[in-house]
Amino acid sequence: MFLILFSISLCFSWVSPDMNTHTVIYTVVSGIEDFPEVTTAAMVNGVQTGYSNSNIRRCIPRQQFMAEYFDEEFWDQITALVNAHSNTAKENLNAAMKMINETSGIHILQWIRSVEVTEDGSVRRSMRFGFDGKDYISLEPDRMRWVAYNHIAVKTKEKWDSDQSWNSYWETYLQEVYVQHLNRYLEAGKDYFRQKVQPEVFISRSEPNSQYKPLTLSCLVTGFYPVDIEVTWLTNGEVMSETLSSGVRPNHDGSHQIQKEIEINAGDEDQYSCQIQHSSLAEPKLHQWDSPSVIYTTAHTSDVPVPEPS
Repeated sequence: MFLILFSISLCFSWVSPDMNTHTVIYTVVSGIEDFPEVTTAAMVNGVQTGYSNSNIRRCIPRQQFMAEYFDEEFWDQITALVNAHSNTAKENLNAAMKMINETSGIHILQWIRSVEVTEDGSVRRSMRFGFDGKDYISLEPDRMRWVAYNHIAVKTKEKWDSDQSWNSYWETYLQEVYVQHLNRYLEAGKDYFRQKVQPEVFISRSEPNSQYKPLTLSCLVTGFYPVDIEVTWLTNGEVMSETLSSGVRPNHDGSHQIQKEIEINAGDEDQYSCQIQHSSLAEPKLHQWDSPSVIYTTAHTSDVPVPEPS
């Protein structure tokens, strides 16, 4: 839940097919019992590759290829780096709390940094912080200057802009070290990242709650890799613009899912179809709402759809 607390979308997270990305997210919490003070997640091309928290204080692989490719010495080095940056993240949370004159209570800071490397070798860097569900401060990497999003962050901006050692460290880290890490992870998972997995598609229908509320058709597309996909509802062959989307979200196995819903009038169901475009498919595929293999009674994204009894 803490990976989507402020207005930086991941997530996670659209990955273009002609670029590779490496992202690390630190989430620091204060005042929440029975939850790690710091949680860290590392991702490559939208797939979680490593994890750590302040309870275990150890970075562990999240994909089999990471466990097989890298030795114990590598994980020791990454753990030391993550623990050091976790301490920095905690210091930043404490500083933000002082800015609002609070030393206790529930507060959350997120620190997201990433690099994107295109096919021609160009690098785009970013580093952003969020505090209590809102954008806090971010790096303008071309000028190595910081942008404050509210008055609370102004003092932090002034401090960081004047700290040459802080900015030099992150300029080198994002431009060189992070890119080196990304290249090693891509080599470790080259077979994994080249795979193309076709999506499963489930159409569900939720009945209206009253005579005034239209019924809802939902198109759940899941299990696909890579992450780039286009899902559209069509009516009589025309693309519908008024749809509700969950956005692309990660599954536990490294694949992804997305759900799009539309509201329609009862009796018009046969006019609608869900179109899927994905690199694993030779051509776009249409899925009709009334196909017996994809009619389901549930409209909840968190549940596995269950076929209606025949």
